[in-house]
Amino acid sequence: MMKDESPKDIYANMIAGRIPVGSGSAMKAVSNQAYAILGTNRLHAYILERQGYAYYFVVESQHLTSFPDFNIPFTKYIPGSDLFEGDAIYYLSYEGFAVAMIIEGGNMRILCNDEEILNDYLLALDLPTIEIDPYGGETMSSVPQAILGVSDKFGRLLNRTSISVLACSAATFIGLNVFEMLESTLKKETVNIQAIQDELNSTLNRLSVQQPLAMQLSRIQQVSATVVRSGGWIEKYSMGPDVKRESFEVVLPSWVSQDYIDQLGKEVVTDLRDMDGLLIVRKNIRK
Repeated sequence: MMKDESPKDIYANMIAGRIPVGSGSAMKAVSNQAYAILGTNRLHAYILERQGYAYYFVVESQHLTSFPDFNIPFTKYIPGSDLFEGDAIYYLSYEGFAVAMIIEGGNMRILCNDEEILNDYLLALDLPTIEIDPYGGETMSSVPQAILGVSDKFGRLLNRTSISVLACSAATFIGLNVFEMLESTLKKETVNIQAIQDELNSTLNRLSVQQPLAMQLSRIQQVSATVVRSGGWIEKYSMGPDVKRESFEVVLPSWVSQDYIDQLGKEVVTDLRDMDGLLIVRKNIRK
């Protein structure tokens, strides 16, 4: 079991820097750089573009479990910001440890350690020290979500899109009774796939659906629930009179475990999309 993280753990595992991006995607450039350093795509980042460069703070997402809204006060001192004072050591102390953002010659890095140890190192640098407030600043967001452009509101829309496929498929098989039940659920502010499955099962029991049809609906539920739980969405879905005549194309985050893919069937084909962080899974659909 992972231990609870502290602000010190977050800063100690954080990387920061500046990289040129030109006309390319700053998020892709930073995520590739962070992956090379940290060896994982499960990242949270704050990125600011200035004059062809991306200034970034990145940490593995696992370190934010206890602090999902963690603020980085250093974001207020990035070059070009109102509080930026040129090359310097931007320094904060917090509950027995210290953190320093060092900006020199346009380059940027971050260090964290016990105050005494960090101060001894900083003394050797020929830079002024600017003490900053350890509170405030910007939060980091999930790198994959940022690549997809998924805000919380749009994330709910993606869930509804996948679940709508389930609703429409159900309507094709058994008419408006089930479709109206699912449609009313989709209008709710929050969408819970398990609640939809439970309600659908209850409706099917009341309608005494025949076994082959129940098998088809069960498979549709499984695909939709798997995709929604993973944070992905369904691009295409169709099923013939037989469950075996199923075809679909779904998009999942590339870091999903093999369990998710296995639930979609042994016949599926996976393909990394051009945009980092996405995995296309197809069944009976040619590329």
